[in-house]
Amino acid sequence: MLEAAGFLLLLALALRLEKRLSLPVLGIWLNLLWFVYQNEWGSGWIPYLRGLGAGLFLAAGYGRPDLAWALTPWPLLLYLHLNLRELAPYLPALGEGMLLGALLYLAGLRRR
Repeated sequence: MLEAAGFLLLLALALRLEKRLSLPVLGIWLNLLWFVYQNEWGSGWIPYLRGLGAGLFLAAGYGRPDLAWALTPWPLLLYLHLNLRELAPYLPALGEGMLLGALLYLAGLRRR
């Protein structure tokens, strides 16, 4: 779960840079950088999907559907050659990340 916090820090940085670039573009690059980091130096696909799930829930909670669409696991799907059967065992990690995002959202990480 601590590695999912790294993605949330990257998401906060993307929200700070929102005035310089559009948010969907930042979300696509953020998603790709997080995937490359987790695939090469990190712990693998499970922390990638946990962080992505938390970011996806928070983006939807902030009312940013364009960012939520950019945070779908498209780099992993491309890596798996669009084979959804190989992605299916990893989807519970995406759900765990969404639960983490929901807890953060309910804990006060939302607009008033």
